[in-house]
Amino acid sequence: MSISIDNFLAEFKQIAQKKGVIFWPRPENISMMSILGLTRSIVTTDILLNLTKGDYCGGPLSEKGHPDAWCFGKTMKGHEIYIKLTIEEKKKRKNAICISFHESTKPLSYPYR
Repeated sequence: MSISIDNFLAEFKQIAQKKGVIFWPRPENISMMSILGLTRSIVTTDILLNLTKGDYCGGPLSEKGHPDAWCFGKTMKGHEIYIKLTIEEKKKRKNAICISFHESTKPLSYPYR
């Protein structure tokens, strides 16, 4: 069993506060931020750093190149946003990665709400 949701969020937030978040430049991520009028900085400080166990909707999933990807959801301006995060470790340095930040393609379920 891997780490818990709370432990993942705590570690992700700690890395994000120190080093920021690396956003995958996927068209759907960029488009959603634009629709919502958000910058990466605002997404990081206002959304990612405030995620809770209640926002959890899946994971850890095995993503190509990322053995532990965690999924969360947030409703913003009438859009249910699918957020997929991971922590990447390279050469003993950890980075907070946002793989997905786009409108969910199906309703999300939140087991801790």
